[in-house]
Amino acid sequence: MTAAPPVGPEQGQVVVGRSLSASLLRLTLVCAVALGLVVSLVQIALDYERSRDLPDADVQALFGLVRDPATTVVFSLDQSTADDLLKGMLEQRGVVGARIMLPEGKLFADRSRSLTQTEGRALNDMLFGMTRHYQLRLSTEKLGIGAAGWLGDLLVEVDTFPYGGEFLHRAVVTLVSGLVYALAISLILLLIFYIWVTRPLRQLIFSIAQVDIAAPENARLSEPAGHAENEIGVLVRATNQHLQALGDNLRQVREGEEKLKAYSDQLESTVAERTRELTESVCQLREAQGQLIQSEKLAALGGLVAGVAHEVNTPLGIAVTASSVLGEVLGELQSQFQAQTLTSDAFRSLLQRAQDSSTMLDHNIGRAARLIANFKQTAVDQVSEARCQFQVRQVLEALITSLHPETRKVPVEPVLDCDAELTMQSLPGVLTQVVANLIMNSVRHAFSETQAARIVLSLKAEGDEVLLDYRDNGSGVPAELHERIFEPFFTTKRGEGGTGLGLNIVFNLITRKLNGRLKFESAPGAGVHFQIWMPRELPSQLVEANGGPAGPRQ
Repeated sequence: MTAAPPVGPEQGQVVVGRSLSASLLRLTLVCAVALGLVVSLVQIALDYERSRDLPDADVQALFGLVRDPATTVVFSLDQSTADDLLKGMLEQRGVVGARIMLPEGKLFADRSRSLTQTEGRALNDMLFGMTRHYQLRLSTEKLGIGAAGWLGDLLVEVDTFPYGGEFLHRAVVTLVSGLVYALAISLILLLIFYIWVTRPLRQLIFSIAQVDIAAPENARLSEPAGHAENEIGVLVRATNQHLQALGDNLRQVREGEEKLKAYSDQLESTVAERTRELTESVCQLREAQGQLIQSEKLAALGGLVAGVAHEVNTPLGIAVTASSVLGEVLGELQSQFQAQTLTSDAFRSLLQRAQDSSTMLDHNIGRAARLIANFKQTAVDQVSEARCQFQVRQVLEALITSLHPETRKVPVEPVLDCDAELTMQSLPGVLTQVVANLIMNSVRHAFSETQAARIVLSLKAEGDEVLLDYRDNGSGVPAELHERIFEPFFTTKRGEGGTGLGLNIVFNLITRKLNGRLKFESAPGAGVHFQIWMPRELPSQLVEANGGPAGPRQ
């Protein structure tokens, strides 16, 4: 296991714009500004309502002061005093116009001054209006001189700017002070947060960045001063516990890796040893298989020799008898001729006997010669594994003839259905051994309970392949044994001469020597059915790879 490189301090840095302090500063500023604005706007709204009522209150107070003097002036029609009274009213805040009207609509006295024109006038007029007008009814009732009577009206015009200007000034002060207060609180909170949270976390991050990942169990993070009992202290202790656990796990992993490496080395050694042993075993098995196949061939040849010897013995015996008869005829003919007792009838009789014996002798000697020739060809084919071109029917007919001593024991005469012109460029010896094993397998296993035994071999060309179709009408093979019939040494005739190699050799010869494929079907009481596909022309390199010659047939 390769240890991971330690985390450097530069890897423990936090981007300034994404730090907790910066994020908190942004959030606090937004909240503080919003809160300051809301509080200031509420205060300004309340102040606005009060400011709107101030002109009314001031005018009502002014009316309370000038009511009696104004009534007296109008009652006495003192023009000079009236002017002084109105002039004094103009000195009050916001009053820009004052006049006294008599009941006849006649102007008795009038005083006015211009409106204040300064910055903020438009906003003031929008909020409060430009001016407000007030009216005070003057009557004799307030003088106590008889019945109440209407003397006139005191009209007052008030400029709202002195009130609105003060309101706007207070609004600006309130808004600015609220924002400043909110910002001050934000900065104070930010400073506290930095001291109590951000700075300890930065120290903790720096300490964690210094931890050697390859040996975390040696690292111990120190608790920041004053944070032993809060969340940061808990985080430090939990991190130390995890570092210790991580170190223990890494140690166990390293130990496991060392054991695994040792086991791997041991396993590689064991596998190499087992591979060598298996290779030797495979070589030995191949040698044994070759020896078994050769033994099977020799055993088959031995059986053929015995059978052919028995078959040849009969025509040779007849030939010997015919030869003896011919000798007797010649001896009798010579004796009668020398004794001059040979008649024409006796000559014709002896001559007929000689001709019959000669014919019998010729026929049986020819039969023996054919048997020996077929045996010779079959023996050569089975022993040789040379690749050559051959006529399939001729080779298989010779094989069937040579197997007659075995097949007549059943009895059964294999039927061969094959075009006489069908040729193959392959291994005739391997093909004859395959067919011989199939026929002998049927002879030994199939017909113990069959009355009319039958074996049919059909061969035909299918494109670049030859299909060998083999059938018998024997007892068949149960389905549960289909997977085992090609296993070596599996036989149902153990102790009765069966070796269990016949069909195993068939399978190996077809798939390995002839480069073919095989299909098997059978059912109890329905006989067996083999279908074998072989290339018509076996590649010479495949023959050489299997260790056989690729020359022409001798």
